[in-house]
Amino acid sequence: MGDARLIDRPIVFATKAAEVLARTVDTLTVLTTAGLAGSYRALAEADGPIPLEGADARLGGDGSSARLLAMGLAHVLPHDPPVLAAAAPVPALEAAMAQKQHDLNAQYDIIARAQREAVQIRQLADRQAQEATRHRLARVLTDSDDIAALSNTIGTAATEEHLTLETFRYDLPLTRSSAQPPTAASIARGVRHRSIYETKFLSDPVGAAILERCAAAGEEIRLLPRLTVKMKLTDGLQALMALTPTGSSVALHLTSPVVVDALRHYFELLWREARPLTAPPPSSGAVEERERQRLGIAALMRQGLKDEAIARRLGLTSRTVRRRISEIMDELSAETRFAAGAEAQRRGWFDEPGE
Repeated sequence: MGDARLIDRPIVFATKAAEVLARTVDTLTVLTTAGLAGSYRALAEADGPIPLEGADARLGGDGSSARLLAMGLAHVLPHDPPVLAAAAPVPALEAAMAQKQHDLNAQYDIIARAQREAVQIRQLADRQAQEATRHRLARVLTDSDDIAALSNTIGTAATEEHLTLETFRYDLPLTRSSAQPPTAASIARGVRHRSIYETKFLSDPVGAAILERCAAAGEEIRLLPRLTVKMKLTDGLQALMALTPTGSSVALHLTSPVVVDALRHYFELLWREARPLTAPPPSSGAVEERERQRLGIAALMRQGLKDEAIARRLGLTSRTVRRRISEIMDELSAETRFAAGAEAQRRGWFDEPGE
C-alpha cells in the first residue's frame, strides 16, 4: 500500500500543477491579452526551456518571445545557445499585475489631465457664450444642418434637466433613427430627461418604437393629444424652439433668462395636464385600487409619516410610495409634502361622501 501511494503522488502533483497553470493563464488573459497568455501557456507546457532562436514559431508568431520577456513572463537562460524559460506562475502574475497597475495609473493621469482641460475649456466657452448673450439673447437659425446639430446636442451637456416638446410633424418620413434617447452618460450624471409627445406617436409603428426606445434609455414620457410647437430646453439656461411646423428649416435659439424661464413654466403646465406613457388603460378595479392608494398616501403624508412608514401601513413597497408621492405633488403643484397635504385638504380629498 505504501508503494501505491508513492506511485500516485506524481499524478496528484501533476494534476495540481495543471490547475495552477490553467488559472494563471486565465488571469493573464484578463490582465494582458489572450495572445500573450497563450504564448505563456505554450512556453510553460514545453518540455523544459526552448531555444531562443526560433522560439516565436512555437509560441504563436513574430514577437511572441520579446513580448513575454518585456512583460516579465519569461527569462533567458545563458546556455549555449541561449534558451527561453517561462516564469513561475506566481512571479508571472505579479509581473503582469504590476504592468497593469502602471498602465491604469497612466490612463488615470491622462483622464485627470483631460478633465482639467475640459473644465478650463468649458469655462472659456461659458465666458464666450456670456459675452455673446450680452448682445444677442435670441438667435434665428435658418440652416437645417445647424438646427439638426443643435437639436441633437443641446441636451448632451445638461447637468440637471432636459425638457422636450415633440409634435408628430416631420418633413421626411419618420424612421427609428429619428429617436434621440438620453445618453447613458447623461443618465449616469443624474440628469432628468422629461418629454411630452403627441399621442399620434402611439398609433404609428415607428413612432411607438421611438417612444419605447427613449423610455428604455431613462426618459420620462407623457402624452398630450395635441402640441402646438416643438421645443427643447436645457437646465433652464437655453431653449431651441421651432418657428415652422416641423422645425427643420427655421428655429429660434434662446438664452434670455426671462424667456427661457417662461418656456419652462409653460412646459410644467403641459406636464401636469399630460398623461404618463403606460401600458393599456387599467380596468376599473385597478383604477379604484390606485385611487385608494393615492388617497391613503396623501392622508398619511398629511400626518407627517415618512415613506417607509407609509409603505408598511399600506402594504406597499417604498419605491411605489415614492412614485405615488411624486405623482401627487405634481398633480397638486406642491413644492413640499406639507403643502401637498394642505392642498389635498382644500380640494376635499379627505371629505366623507355626502359632505
